[in-house]
Amino acid sequence: MEGNNNFLENYKKKLDLKFEQKTDFVKPDNTDRDIITPKSPSNRRKIWISIVSGAVVLVAILIGLILFFNRGVEVIDLTGWIENDARLWANENGLKLQIEQEYNDDFDAGRIISQSVPKGTKVKKGEFIKVVVSLGHDLSVTLPLPDFMSMTREEIETWAEENYMARVRITAEYSDEVPVGRVIRFEINDETVIDEVNRNTPIYIVVSKGPEDESVLEVVVPNFKEMAIGESYIFANENGLVLQIEEEYDDFVPEGAIISQSIKAEEKVKKGTEITLVVSKGKMITVPDFAGYSKERATAVAGELGIPVTIKERYSTAPPNTFISQSIKAGTEYKKGDILELTYSIDNKIVLPSFVGQTRDAIELWAKELNDQGAGISIKVTNTKSNSPKGTILHQDKANTVIGIKDTIKVTVSQGKVVYVPDFVAPAGSGYDIAITRDKALAMCEELNIVPIFQEANKSGRLPGEIWHQSIEAGKEITEGSTIVLKYVPANVKVTVPNFVGMTKEEILKGKHNKNLDIRFVEGVEYVEGYEGKVYEQSLSANTKTAAGSIITLTIGPNQFIDEIEGIEDIENIEDIEETQKEEVSEEGKDVNQDSKK
Repeated sequence: MEGNNNFLENYKKKLDLKFEQKTDFVKPDNTDRDIITPKSPSNRRKIWISIVSGAVVLVAILIGLILFFNRGVEVIDLTGWIENDARLWANENGLKLQIEQEYNDDFDAGRIISQSVPKGTKVKKGEFIKVVVSLGHDLSVTLPLPDFMSMTREEIETWAEENYMARVRITAEYSDEVPVGRVIRFEINDETVIDEVNRNTPIYIVVSKGPEDESVLEVVVPNFKEMAIGESYIFANENGLVLQIEEEYDDFVPEGAIISQSIKAEEKVKKGTEITLVVSKGKMITVPDFAGYSKERATAVAGELGIPVTIKERYSTAPPNTFISQSIKAGTEYKKGDILELTYSIDNKIVLPSFVGQTRDAIELWAKELNDQGAGISIKVTNTKSNSPKGTILHQDKANTVIGIKDTIKVTVSQGKVVYVPDFVAPAGSGYDIAITRDKALAMCEELNIVPIFQEANKSGRLPGEIWHQSIEAGKEITEGSTIVLKYVPANVKVTVPNFVGMTKEEILKGKHNKNLDIRFVEGVEYVEGYEGKVYEQSLSANTKTAAGSIITLTIGPNQFIDEIEGIEDIENIEDIEETQKEEVSEEGKDVNQDSKK
């Protein structure tokens, strides 16, 4: 026990001991500024205070800027401004203008008369300012019609200016009776005016300039011989003279120059005096007789005389290049502007080619061209029927020879092949399987080489597109190329294509479908089960729209027996087929007997 107690006492003593342990840690020098000292709680508080202070300053700056930019706009006086200038000012300052217009005599049109916000007032940006813009003077305003005849020019001008009259026109003229500045007459081009006018009424006023100075009425006549015609007219117009021009030939005075004047130069005459000027036409030209000149010599002589000339050639009885005539008679006076036409002979003979095989039009055109040049060729035609195309020349009495310019040429011309007019008109009430439509008629005419002229005309009881009249009766003999008029019902009807599949030919005809369509039946080449003697295919789809009379092909299925016959080769008749079938049956019987014996 004693030992244990000692142990406990020693343990307690050990617990009460304080241990000190020395380390290698060296306290940092406070003078070392590069070493960061851990922040104490008081330092953090200072940082937060700085941040909050900065934010407050920033908000204050923003509020200041907002107040600065929205401090308002001071309105200026816009009175008298042009509307466009005022709009520019408003846009630059963030304001909007509300425009009203009214007539005003104090402000020109387009100028601002007044504004709703007085000068110096501050308004917020984006606000409206109402301004009144002038439309100018109200020309509909009426005024009493003044007594113009008692007014002077100055009084009229003052009245027009003060009342803003827009169409008052004042002119002046000389007068021996009305004093200077007084009204001679006036005119108002408005029948509705009685004793009032409006500002837009047209008024024309003539005032007096007083009597004209007598000295001004006299003109000193110039020497017109020294002036050109154009200058003479200008002088006469400017000085109130009247010129009369006469022309005559002169061998010495050039054409266009003045030979003489009726009043001598330097004399004084009153305005309105008539003066006659004689103008030279130059040397007179006498047209020579060109009968003895060749074409080349005639052209040279005419050129020397200043006569324009043209050479014309035509057939005649004279030899080639012989002079025939001249358009201006020899020995007569040549008038400026005329053209002299000299005619010479082409020849008195013509080479006639052969036109056999060509058309009648070819030889007639050839003859016309020659006759236009003075020939007198005539074509005598005999028509005959032949297999050659209509109008073809079959025979020519003379060809590839020289003939006279007045000869007659005899030709035989084909009338074309004879054909018989078909019957284009089917019995009334026929279906499209019998009726002749325009397309069918056209094909028939092409085959016969006749020319159809189709005319649309309605006819009751006839199908759309059906021919119901022909101008030449059926069976009549005509030649190829002849024309025939065919009248047909307008084909402007649409029909719905039925479904013919599964129907027989008899059922289709009994249903009178041929009244709507041109039905063509064909027999199929392949057997289709269930469609023996029935339509199994149609060229136009069922339930579609098509023109009445359209062609539709219906294919009818063959029966099985026929299909089998068509599949057998090298058999010429039914008897052979039946014999073959019997032999096959006999062979099959033998095979059966042999099998049974086995």
